[in-house]
Amino acid sequence: MIVAKHRILQAYAITYAPKKNNTARYQEVAEKLGIDAETVAAIVAESMGEI
Repeated sequence: MIVAKHRILQAYAITYAPKKNNTARYQEVAEKLGIDAETVAAIVAESMGEI
């Protein structure tokens, strides 16, 4: 399945909750969009300039 980067970032943004770690957020987005958590982590890191 192809998922646009902006959809991944939008889904990641709405998973914010105090004390929720990034790993949990990546997994939640991955499950919601039907992709793997590593892809979510890579897209988020890229958008934040961490790559």
